[in-house]
Amino acid sequence: MLINKDTKIFCSFSNNPGNNGCVFFNNKFQEYSVNAIYKSFYSDNIEKSIEAVKTLNISGFAVSMPFKVEVLKYVDYIDEAAEKIGAANTIINNNGYLKAYNTDWLGVKKFISNQLDFITILGNGGFSKAVQYFATQSDIPYSIITRDKWDLIPQLTGHIFNATPIGVITKGNLIDGRPFTEQGKIIANFQAEEQYKIYINEC
Repeated sequence: MLINKDTKIFCSFSNNPGNNGCVFFNNKFQEYSVNAIYKSFYSDNIEKSIEAVKTLNISGFAVSMPFKVEVLKYVDYIDEAAEKIGAANTIINNNGYLKAYNTDWLGVKKFISNQLDFITILGNGGFSKAVQYFATQSDIPYSIITRDKWDLIPQLTGHIFNATPIGVITKGNLIDGRPFTEQGKIIANFQAEEQYKIYINEC
């Protein structure tokens, strides 16, 4: 694929950038002959990163921890799911007008295809809020374990979703949502499929 002046740019901002998004989206763009490229960037200031997006007219970007909640302060439109979750991971830029979406919860929904009777969610950050929203939408009762109750984790049973960047060991059925784990990569690919649809349909 030839990169030219009309090539659209998509990217991600994280304080710990990886290559998963680059591989996924650039393969997609090539497979469907979309004139676009994707690049991950390090950021320690999402406000300044958004200024760069507007200046360079970057078409869309993803955000990961710790920016999923903060990014909502700088957008013009928030999708219903992202608003209810209180966090976004996907932003579209239409000539400086920023629209925020959350596809994390859809990735979790596709991964957990069977109906659970209860789930314990570790953490209460942006990703955890997406898991909570999935549970609510799927009529699955849940509880949240925050840092002040971290000592309870080794004794937990049942279905447990780790929505934190910290590795844990439990007695239950652990779903490890960290993006570099086997389960986390599957969830990340599921949500990336939803991101791709937004990028193509909105840009």
